[in-house]
This record gives sequence, structure tokens and C-alpha cells, in this order.
Amino acid sequence: MRRGGWITAGVAGAVLAAVLGTGFVVQRAVLPMPKQKSVVALRAATWLQRHRLVQSSFTVNGGPMVTSSCLQAWFVVDGKRSRGALLRADDGYVLFAVPPHTLLARSAQGAESSSPLVLLELAGCPRVLVRRLDTLAQERQGLTLDNGRLAFVLKGTHVTLTLDTKSGAPTAVAVRSAKASGRAQIRFVSLTPPVQRQLSAGLTGLHALNGVSGP
Repeated sequence: MRRGGWITAGVAGAVLAAVLGTGFVVQRAVLPMPKQKSVVALRAATWLQRHRLVQSSFTVNGGPMVTSSCLQAWFVVDGKRSRGALLRADDGYVLFAVPPHTLLARSAQGAESSSPLVLLELAGCPRVLVRRLDTLAQERQGLTLDNGRLAFVLKGTHVTLTLDTKSGAPTAVAVRSAKASGRAQIRFVSLTPPVQRQLSAGLTGLHALNGVSGP
């Protein structure tokens, strides 16, 4: 997967805003007579909210299968403790996003160009998806539910979550944008201190993303 090139400051801002999220999932009681789509969205958001680590196997634009881990945690950046997302893929790609201004990456040699937001979505990064689900559930609009698949738009990308028929937990993600399309199988993983230390280690050699192409 070639992920070289630059992204605009506007795209970086959109990614960071999605990562930050509110961390708040509205309870069903807040919504009088909620539509089924809103209830389903809240249930999916609750599953994502409960987990800080998601593992994913995904492809982008018909490329090879990539396995990734997305950690949602607190990180120290420039001496300040901030909440963000860390994506690590088995091809060596690393994406580190901490609002409001930190968006860093380390690409594998010969990696294919992909939008950071698309990668975060396919990796199942929790707060990237939770904030949008929460907002649309409150507004009771912008959601499409069809045969166990919940679809919505996020920052110019069309996202479809496949949900478990019993629990309502997201099990797969499909993403489509003007420049990319991809599919992923995701699973929630218990986060332990050793796993968090392992994922958070070695964040040197990352470069800032400042330049071309959106989702």
C-alpha cells in the first residue's frame, strides 16, 4: 500500500477532529421515541466506546491484505498529555494522530498512497467512528440501515458498518471516497498494560503530514 505524498492542512484538521471525538454516547432515554436506526447506531457506538484497542484486516483499492492495530489512548506530546490514536500496520506503516495539531506518519517502503482518514476508518479506530454515530443518532438523520448494515457519511467518506445480528457490535467496515475504497474485518481486543507499552514504543522517525489529497 503506497501512502506517500502530502495531505492538506484542512484534511489533517478533519482527521484530528474525528480522532478527538467527544467520548460521549447518548443514552437511549435522551431520545424520545428514537428511530430504530438511531438505536442501532447508539448500540454500535457503545461497543466502540468500550474498547480502546481494535484489530483489523483490510484492503484498499484492491491491494494486498493488511493487518493493523488501532490504539486509542493518552499520549505525551511536547510535554503535554493528550488523547489520540495510534495505528500500526504489519507492513510497517504507522499513523499517529493527536489533536489539535499532531498528525505524523512513517511509511513502509513502496507503500501505496491512502488517505489517513480512510485508514483510520478501516482500522476501526473507535473515536473516529463514535463521534459521528453519536451525532447522527441524536439528530435522527443521516443513517441508513439495511439488512444489518449501517451506513453514514463522515468527512467526505461513505462508511458502512456490518453489525452482529445478536449483539449489534460492528464486525466489518467498508469505506468509499472519491479516491479510495476499502473493506475490513475488525475485532475488539482487551487492552493490557504490556500491549499498550508495546504498541506505543518506537514512535521516533515519524514525519509530519502537511500537504495534498483528501479522502
